[in-house]
Amino acid sequence: MADGARLLRPGSPAGARRRGRHGRRPHRRARQARAPAHGQRLIDWLPMPFDFPFDDWADIYDAVHADLTHDIDFYVELARESGGPVLELGCGTGRISLAIAKQGIAVTGIDISPRMIEVAQAKAVKRGLSERCVFQSGDMAALQLAERFPLVIMPFRSFQSMLTTEEQRQALVRVRAQLTPGGVFAMDTFNPDVNSLGGDEKARLAYHMKDVEREDGGTLVIWGQNNWDPVTQVNDTRLIIEEVSDEGVVERRLIRDFEQRYTFRYEMEHLLELCGFDLEALDGDFDGGPVTEETEDLVWVARAA
Repeated sequence: MADGARLLRPGSPAGARRRGRHGRRPHRRARQARAPAHGQRLIDWLPMPFDFPFDDWADIYDAVHADLTHDIDFYVELARESGGPVLELGCGTGRISLAIAKQGIAVTGIDISPRMIEVAQAKAVKRGLSERCVFQSGDMAALQLAERFPLVIMPFRSFQSMLTTEEQRQALVRVRAQLTPGGVFAMDTFNPDVNSLGGDEKARLAYHMKDVEREDGGTLVIWGQNNWDPVTQVNDTRLIIEEVSDEGVVERRLIRDFEQRYTFRYEMEHLLELCGFDLEALDGDFDGGPVTEETEDLVWVARAA
């Protein structure tokens, strides 16, 4: 765990008011649900003092997302088609970048968290891929690299960390500037369901997401919680990671807060066109399926106009 990670033993008091990923103080006030539903439970929405929550998150990120593999082949295939080099924005600990580098393709990964970058660099060295990988910390909305790329990717809903339309526009303009003429930009975003994110009391209940077996014994029990603001289209998302012993005792709890702005389909199409892109494909999954009412991931492929 990185220095400064907020570990709460059950029943411990809350800290100071938290900040969002970009250093802002959230302006919304969370409300606690009144009664838990089956498979859910009440966990207070405790304010947390995070300046850069992704730094604290980096040391358990790979364990929590060990099962996140469904998008890798999609981005690797785009990288093969482009021939490289590839720029990944919001690279995290290198999950996608390292898979691309493994195919012999040069890749540059950018993430706002210095600790995420440290983890990615260490993984590249360990896997013998450091000659094909460049990882550096940076803000995708203020990106200025000398190199141009035939492919820029933004996997795992990273675009949603842009919390205002101005940040979104700036990020897309910078992506466009980093592309070679006719270059391709690909990303995925969450397809918002206003019925499930509608802000009622039940929507704020903590829900069980998954269990992850730890290599050193015990289990990570992962809960999620949402506080949706339909006016700003920003969701305060909370992950509650409980470290449970083999005897079933919750030994400690990490609470990880972050904000995401949900962008609707036609809003996103307009943003892409406004920022100099032609939309080439919009799919409802990473296998080219159609967009339907049940679609969870919107998979975007656009080309520099």
